[in-house]
Amino acid sequence: MYTAYWNLNESPFLNVVSDKLIYMTEQHQEGIARLYYLIDQERIAGMLTGAYGVGKTMTLEYLHRRAAKAKLPVIKIDAIPNGSLPMARHILRCLNLPDAAATLPEALMSLQAYCQSHTRSLSRSLLLIDEAHHLATGDGFYLAHYLCNLRIPATATHNESPLFTIILAGTDDLRASLQNQESLRRRIQLDWRLTPLSEQQTTEYIQHHMRAVGGDIWSFAKDALDTVYYYSKGIPRSINNICDTALMLGFASQAPHVTKEIVLQAAKDTGLDSFINTDADSPLDATTEM
Repeated sequence: MYTAYWNLNESPFLNVVSDKLIYMTEQHQEGIARLYYLIDQERIAGMLTGAYGVGKTMTLEYLHRRAAKAKLPVIKIDAIPNGSLPMARHILRCLNLPDAAATLPEALMSLQAYCQSHTRSLSRSLLLIDEAHHLATGDGFYLAHYLCNLRIPATATHNESPLFTIILAGTDDLRASLQNQESLRRRIQLDWRLTPLSEQQTTEYIQHHMRAVGGDIWSFAKDALDTVYYYSKGIPRSINNICDTALMLGFASQAPHVTKEIVLQAAKDTGLDSFINTDADSPLDATTEM
């Protein structure tokens, strides 16, 4: 709706994974490099944590694409509370195995039998589990532990290797929950935490997205950029929500630029102003109205 007004080829702040919109910080690049090392070297498991909206799903998608280019089979699944059986069935289905198991033990025994009876045809898969903090409920951690233990037996040309290289991605609650799961925790060979963007990175993120779709990087005024950072706290998903709304509001008011006042209204419209402690000192006049 607002793209023509701002001379954009497409919407720049949708919460979707797009190659041309990906903004990689050094921590993203290093995290991906380390996680892919685990994958490439046939390690058992790694963990990626961070706040909601910080970029975990984007990182998993990037790993997915790199693995696919290397012709490594990929299974991607979102963990669900108390959902161990449907998750196990999904994995069976992705391996082209019968998925009608009535119980979790039955599903896991099917996987074990598969490993024992298909030694020559087995190949390792990358298993990406998003929302992995939900594994803390029910038998989730037991499922993850069991999957870590599955092996492709050694042959004359290849040493024993894990059936899955598993990447668990979740909120910081995942790390806290795993403290009580010593056996599973010891199988995780890398723990990488993504942090929010800095103020400078937030500005670069916004301008990168605008440039990627043919827009003017100065469509957002400097104080507007500062205000986006203040309300988003550097979380990319929140940045997207505020900026998308701000562009719409700017179009509706026929503004030449996105101003601080427009961003303040966008923060209210998206509900992000409710996450700010109004009693704390602020560099912004949060009472300003459009």
